Amino acid sequence: MIRDYIEAVKKFSPNARMFLTSTFLSSLCIGITNVIFNLYILKLGYNERFLGLIIAATMIATGLFAFPAAQICDRIGCKKSLVISGLLTSVTMYLLYTVTSQEILLILSVMSGIFATVPAVISSPFLVQNSNADDRIYLFSVNFTLFLVATVLGTAVGGYLPQLWNMIFGIDGTGISSYRYTLFISLILATVSVLPLVFINDKKSACAKPRDIRVMIKKMAESDRVKKLVMISCLIGLGAGLIVPFFNVYFNRILAASPNEIGVIFALAQASMVIGAVAVPYLVKKFGKVKTISLTYMISIPFLIIMAISTNLFLVGSAYVLRMLFMNMSMPISNSFSMEIVKEDEMASVSSLTSMGSYISIAASTMIAGTLMSSGSYVLPYIAACGLYTAAALLYFRFFKKYEDSHAEPVKVNVETTSGS
Repeated sequence: MIRDYIEAVKKFSPNARMFLTSTFLSSLCIGITNVIFNLYILKLGYNERFLGLIIAATMIATGLFAFPAAQICDRIGCKKSLVISGLLTSVTMYLLYTVTSQEILLILSVMSGIFATVPAVISSPFLVQNSNADDRIYLFSVNFTLFLVATVLGTAVGGYLPQLWNMIFGIDGTGISSYRYTLFISLILATVSVLPLVFINDKKSACAKPRDIRVMIKKMAESDRVKKLVMISCLIGLGAGLIVPFFNVYFNRILAASPNEIGVIFALAQASMVIGAVAVPYLVKKFGKVKTISLTYMISIPFLIIMAISTNLFLVGSAYVLRMLFMNMSMPISNSFSMEIVKEDEMASVSSLTSMGSYISIAASTMIAGTLMSSGSYVLPYIAACGLYTAAALLYFRFFKKYEDSHAEPVKVNVETTSGS
């Protein structure tokens, strides 16, 4: 197993290596913000309803800008798109962490969602275009593994830094200042993550061919497989929006977990997902891509039920770790498979449409969940999420098993080379 990975990594192109480096650095930032940002917003005096509004605004902006982001990439290239969006994201993060006005926070959330769209849309097509059929699944798995490892470190650091500020500066470890200083560390990492992208050699590919938008939209709308991919993305997005953005709030408000405890639990979850990501190519060899994706989705659901009905921190924390493992371990496969069953010149557009469906769905369900949780109903969103995930798992198998059976060889692209649900 390890030898196969080592041999595959040796074949990765310089472009792929630069992208992987950026993934690692930006994921450190994500790990820190996952633990702290929501708690920071609540510490400013806002409730879960406003927090849900902020998250929804970010997701709606990301979803609506997904298709334009693909067109921008077509015209200026992947490299410029990634670098510019990364720099603008850093500026927006700085403002998000310094202002406290409700209206400005909402505006900045929209801006951060827009800038975050570019890497979300570009990453899968970029990895496909900069890999070949032999090493592609390993590249996707390594990219996902780096994301997980870095997020583990980031969540652990994010949970510990508020205590560090308390020890060094005597600042309240659960106060606004300690949370803000921690978020500034994530800002530094986000800015540094742009540097490797500067060294990418942009190539003329599917990510650099201007196309007629109207013709392309019509073509996508008529594609049966694209509509099915978008439907699955919407179902998973609806389920994720109900619970994922509020995991740290749930642990803090309902289970009375401290930021440090939340950081440890989140880090353990990400660490378990590393094992899953590494094992993914071998599960695919045994069961096939579609069956592996559907099975891992289904296995995650009982652990989500445990989270909904238990108030024991150890039990809920353990269930969270296992839920995250099984729900997300197949992400590299699903990302790769969705690109392989469409044409090369459709990759960026399909990626943007599935991203749009996912983010808008997350936004809608996040607003609903925020309203429910602000009124004290924390269990109902978990129950609804179980139903949505079950539907997604069953439909995924029904929709795409035939494509896998008739698609023995993945799309070969002769060009050199992440959320959570």
